[in-house]
Amino acid sequence: MSMKRNLVALALALAMAQEVRATHIIGGELYYDAVGNGLYQVTLKLYRDCSGIAFDPTAAIGVFDGAGGGLLSVQTLTFPGGSFVPITLDSPCLTLPPDVCVETTSYTGLFNLPASPNGYVLSYQRCCRTAIIGNLVDPGDLGLTVMTRIPAQPIESNSAPRFNELPPVALCLDAPLSFDHSAADPDGDSLVYSLCTPYNGGTALAPQPNPPAPPPYAPLPWGVGYSEGYPIDSDPSIAIDPATGLLTLTPTLQGNYTVGVMVQEYRNGALINETRRDFLFKVVACDAVVTGGIQPQSEFCTSLTVPFASATAGAQAVHWDFGVPEQTSDTSNAWNPAWTYAEPGTYTVTLIANPGTTCADTAQSTFNVYLAPQPMVRVPPPFCGNQPVMLVADGAFGPNAALNWQLGAGSTPQTSSDSIVQVQFAGPGVHEVSLLVAENGCTAFVTETVMNYALPEASFEADPDPPQLVGTPVVFTDTSDPNGGVIAQWDWLRDGSVFAPSAPTAVWSAGWPATYIIELVITTEEGCSDTASLAYAVEGGPVVVPNVFSPNGDGVNEAFVIPNIEYYPNELSVYGRWGNKVYEARNYRSQWTGEDVPEGTYYYVLVLEDRREYTGHVTILR
Repeated sequence: MSMKRNLVALALALAMAQEVRATHIIGGELYYDAVGNGLYQVTLKLYRDCSGIAFDPTAAIGVFDGAGGGLLSVQTLTFPGGSFVPITLDSPCLTLPPDVCVETTSYTGLFNLPASPNGYVLSYQRCCRTAIIGNLVDPGDLGLTVMTRIPAQPIESNSAPRFNELPPVALCLDAPLSFDHSAADPDGDSLVYSLCTPYNGGTALAPQPNPPAPPPYAPLPWGVGYSEGYPIDSDPSIAIDPATGLLTLTPTLQGNYTVGVMVQEYRNGALINETRRDFLFKVVACDAVVTGGIQPQSEFCTSLTVPFASATAGAQAVHWDFGVPEQTSDTSNAWNPAWTYAEPGTYTVTLIANPGTTCADTAQSTFNVYLAPQPMVRVPPPFCGNQPVMLVADGAFGPNAALNWQLGAGSTPQTSSDSIVQVQFAGPGVHEVSLLVAENGCTAFVTETVMNYALPEASFEADPDPPQLVGTPVVFTDTSDPNGGVIAQWDWLRDGSVFAPSAPTAVWSAGWPATYIIELVITTEEGCSDTASLAYAVEGGPVVVPNVFSPNGDGVNEAFVIPNIEYYPNELSVYGRWGNKVYEARNYRSQWTGEDVPEGTYYYVLVLEDRREYTGHVTILR
C-alpha cells in the first residue's frame, strides 16, 4: 500500500515538475554593487522566451563560503516586473519574423556580507531551458546557474562588472553582426572578455532549488560539433575581442543557440571576480525584400486633414512626401502619419521605404483632397395660391458643381440642373424639393419643403336684391368657399370703406340713391384672401310734382313740396304767365313758399340729373 502511495506521489511530482520546468528560460547573469559597511546591492538579470510561462514571483539567491563552498544563507528576492527586449538589426534591409520575442527582468536585494578571509560565492539556479536549443545535449532537461564572487580580504570593497547592453534578440541568417558586448566596472578595474561555457543548474524534479546547490558548478554539455569557442554555426567563427568586448559573427544555420560570454575583473594584475552572461541567440531567416506601398485612400470629402497608412513590407523606416507643390516641409517619417492640406486639390503622395539605403523602394499614390459641398436651398415663405415660385441653390460649392433638382411629381418642371429654377407645383400642399450637388467626386444632398395654401373663393348674397329704395334694410350673407381653409376674417366694404363688423353677415340700410360697390374680403387662418363685389343700386322713389300749394300760414301745404326730390340732383325753374322766371333753384329741396309772387298759376320745369324732365302748372292759393 505504501509503495502505491509512493508511486502516486512520484507521478504527481513528475507532472508538477513538467509544468514548472516549462519556463522557456534562455539565460541570465548576476552582479552586485558595494554599498558600504558590508552591504551589497545584488542584481539577478534573467531572460525568457515570451511564449513560455511568466517569471517566478520570487528568486532564491544562495550565499556560500568562498573557499569551502558551504551554505551560509539564502535570501529571496521579489519579482519586480518584466520588460521586452528591443528588437534591432544592423541592416535596415532586413526584417525579423513577427514571432521573435524575449522578455527580461531584474530581481534586486540588499545583502549584508561582512569582509571575510574566504570571500563569498553568490548563485541562482533554475530549470529548465527551452527544448528547441540546437547546440546542447537534451536542452529540455538542462537548467541555468548564474554566479558571482565577492573577493576575500584584504580586498575590503568591490563592485562587480556588468554588461552595458542587452544582446540582440535575434540574428539574421548569413547577415554579419558586430555587437558591443563590453561591460562597465564601477571600480575601474581591468576587464578581459572571452567566450565561456554556461553552467547547468536545477533539475526537472527540483526546478527552483532553494537553497541552490553549492559550487563548483557543472558546465553545460555541448552538442556534437559545438564547443565553448564555437557555440554557433558561423563563418567566420564567432569571436570576441578580449580588450573591447566586441562580439562578431555571421550565422550560417537557422536555430537556437546558447552562448556564454565572460568578463573577468583584474585588480593590480590579480583576478578577483568574473561575471558570466548566459544567453540564447535565435538565428532566423530575415526578409531582405523591401517593398514600398501606400494603402489606398479610404476617407473622402470629409476633411483637409488626411490620414496615411504605409503598406510597406520589409522596411525599417519610411519617408513621406505629401505632394504640396513648391513646399519642402510637407514630409514625415512616421509609419502612419496625417497631413493637413492648406487647400483642396489632387496631390501625388510619395513614400520611400528604407530611404537612403541600397534596398530603398518608392511608391506613389494620388489622393483627392476635397471637402464635400455644403448646399442649401432658398425657398419662399408659405404662400397662397399656386403661382410659379423661384428656388435658389446656395451654399458652399463652386461654379462648376453639377446640380440635380428633384421637384416632385406633377410639378413643372419636375427636374432641373440650373442654380435658379422656377417651379409651379401641382396644387396646394407641402412640397418636398431636393438638391444633389456633385463636385470633385464629392456629393451632398439637401431637402427643403415649400408650403402653399389654396386660395379661398369669395362670394356673397344680398337680400333683397337691388335695386331698392332708400332706407331699405339689406342683409349681405357670406357664401364663400374656403377651399379647405378656415375663414378667420370678413371685411365688408362699401365703396372701399368698412361699413360692418367682421362677421359672416352684414346689415345695411340703403342710403342715398346711387349705385354702390359692395365688397366682401375674406381671409383664412393661413392669411389667404379673396374678394367678391356687387353693384347695388339704391333709388330715391318716384318724383310726383303737386299742382297746388297754399302758403297762407295755417301750417298745411305751405310750400311747393315735391316728394323724393331730395334724392335727385336737379334744376327747378318757375315761370309766370307772361314767361318771366319767378324762381329757380339747383338741387331743389321743397323750400319755395311763393312768398315773392301773388296767387295764381305758374309754369315749372324740373330737370333731374338723369335727364328726366317734368313740366306742368302749379297754382298758389292764399
